[in-house]
Amino acid sequence: MAARTAGETTMRLKRARGLVMAGLLASSGAALACADVGCDPTWSLFGGAQACHNRVVIAPGNDSRVNLLALLRDSAGLGLGGTEYPKPEYDEEGFGHMFLDWGMVTRTWVPALDPMADPPADVIDGPCGAFRAATPEFTAALAANRALPGGDRTALTAARTQLVARCADSSLPAVLPGVAVSSASGKAFLGYLAASDAFYATRYSEAASGYAALASAPDPWVAETARYMVARAWLGEALLHSMDQYGFFDGLKAVDKAAALRGRAALADYLKAYPKGRYAASARGLERRAMWLSGDFAALGQRYESVLAEAPKEGEPLVDLINEVDGKYLSNNDNPDAFGGGLLLLAAADLKAMRVADPDARYDMGGPEKQIEAATLASQQAAFLRAPQLYAFLQANHAFYVAKDYARVLQLIPDDAKRPSYTPLAFSRQVLRGQALAAKGDPNEAGFWLELLGGAKALWQRPTVELGLAMNWERHGKLAQVFASGSPITDRMVREILLTHSAGPALLRRVALDVERAQTERDVALFTLLYKQLSRGDYAGFRSNQTLVRSDATTEGLWGFAPGSAAPLGLFAKGRTSQAGFACPALQGTVAALAANPKDVHAGLCLGEFWRLNGFDGFTTLDTPPSRGALGGAANEFAGKPLARGSIYAAVIADPRSAPDDRAYALYRAVNCYGPSGYNGCGGEEVAKPVRKGWYDRLKREFPKSLWAQKLKYYW
Repeated sequence: MAARTAGETTMRLKRARGLVMAGLLASSGAALACADVGCDPTWSLFGGAQACHNRVVIAPGNDSRVNLLALLRDSAGLGLGGTEYPKPEYDEEGFGHMFLDWGMVTRTWVPALDPMADPPADVIDGPCGAFRAATPEFTAALAANRALPGGDRTALTAARTQLVARCADSSLPAVLPGVAVSSASGKAFLGYLAASDAFYATRYSEAASGYAALASAPDPWVAETARYMVARAWLGEALLHSMDQYGFFDGLKAVDKAAALRGRAALADYLKAYPKGRYAASARGLERRAMWLSGDFAALGQRYESVLAEAPKEGEPLVDLINEVDGKYLSNNDNPDAFGGGLLLLAAADLKAMRVADPDARYDMGGPEKQIEAATLASQQAAFLRAPQLYAFLQANHAFYVAKDYARVLQLIPDDAKRPSYTPLAFSRQVLRGQALAAKGDPNEAGFWLELLGGAKALWQRPTVELGLAMNWERHGKLAQVFASGSPITDRMVREILLTHSAGPALLRRVALDVERAQTERDVALFTLLYKQLSRGDYAGFRSNQTLVRSDATTEGLWGFAPGSAAPLGLFAKGRTSQAGFACPALQGTVAALAANPKDVHAGLCLGEFWRLNGFDGFTTLDTPPSRGALGGAANEFAGKPLARGSIYAAVIADPRSAPDDRAYALYRAVNCYGPSGYNGCGGEEVAKPVRKGWYDRLKREFPKSLWAQKLKYYW
């Protein structure tokens, strides 16, 4: 974006009189052009295309802005954050310290900035707000002109106030025809007001002519500002008809290219006349917009490369600049060749073009329309002569993600896992090497990750290496090493994912009893153990572990439970077990009966009551493992299938030896499994509506005087 300017040039607008001014900030790429929208992060090092995989490692699947920022800071010899790995914290959106959205990245590296905050008031107010905000600059210019008669100054001040009011309310009477000034400077200021009135009314061609006529105005402020505003007016004209029927930017095909070129020429004219003028910085920024609007992406790419090289490597201006580069160049569908930029832009474009569909992702967002070919990458060698490691890294990414040639990756990236610290690119190179070792099944993979841990000191680097090591141990049946005393894997999320999805009864119990571990981890282990034992029919095991539930354990948060959050462990000690009309003992009694006789009909129905009353229907967090390529998906040390409450009722209904009241209740509950939506809310196999009607009829026919026959009014 262009820098904000004072006075009449405060033009950083979000919306304007309908459509046109919005186009000044519009981009053919969305604000999150390659960002993580609509999916969840997968805890794996192997994702290729999914933007949920934004992480500290530079990779094709990252938002291109994250990659560009990492490359930019690396080129300046800077890391991505702190020099020491902090204790992991997890935000409310469910992204951990390894998986970043653009807002988290910039909030971390630019602590004072919140990109999601509301824009300034003058942006929200639109062009009339900008017109109003420029009042002090105009007033100061009037005051600075000592040759201006007092009457002229008073008339011009009043006229401008009325013009601002009329900008917001066109029903107000016209202003300028009634304004009289006597001096030459006064007439110049009045001409400037007339041009500005046209500008804020989106009569841009008229405004440009009015401003151009003031290039030789006797007042220096009017002369300079008017010359600058000629360019702004032509750029506004270029966008005047660029919005579609829904108010969105319709692409460069809808831009008036001739007006854009006139705006570009006017900017050059201003900078030639005022190379160090008050609007010079903004004019240079607007030159980028003019290049974009006129479709000159070759010049735009070169300009972005030089601006990025000169920009400060942190702070709000850098964030704005990278957003602009992504929206106007890297992720712009109007750009015929995103590979035409300099070294940084070329690397970012190459990575973006290597995206592949990720088979392990929950949502397939796909890859690019056309992936970059190895020959194309080879033709870029000359462009990377000054950055051989970056070029080798790009080749290795292509070999890994596109060609699946893992041996080639190892050739391109030598082992360098014993450094005391790593820059962003050096770290990304080594992680990619580790990924290739994993993909090849190399026996030295675990040793590589262990060595890399020593230098993984910068923010987010250590948990990334821990993830790689944990995945290796899980795949090779060494899960217990993750939780052994002195284990190098300390990351909370990594450990809890393995506890909830991979660990078996013995390991879960051992962690639950380990007083050296954090209470949250012990609770997660015990909750997982008790849930899986109860839901899979290990009633004796459940009884032996239920006594470990601490008295102050919470019963809240079942449906918000996931690795990284508090476990509702108290449900297994204080959860509801019965309601009026169908008596059940405490859970301990029900489980004791089932341990003695797993086919105890009444105890089975009481287990169903516990499941229903405490909200376990549909709770699949611990029953749905990650994909095989993700952490927690390569091992399952827990036997058995999870409980489906509907199967309890089906068994009782089919058992002629069950007590009449139990059978009546089973029929009642079986019908209600489908109420009121018509969909099965109890789990198990779906049954057709005629079957549900049969249950209903049977309850009414065989048990007409039962409480449950009287309560049931419908079937679904």
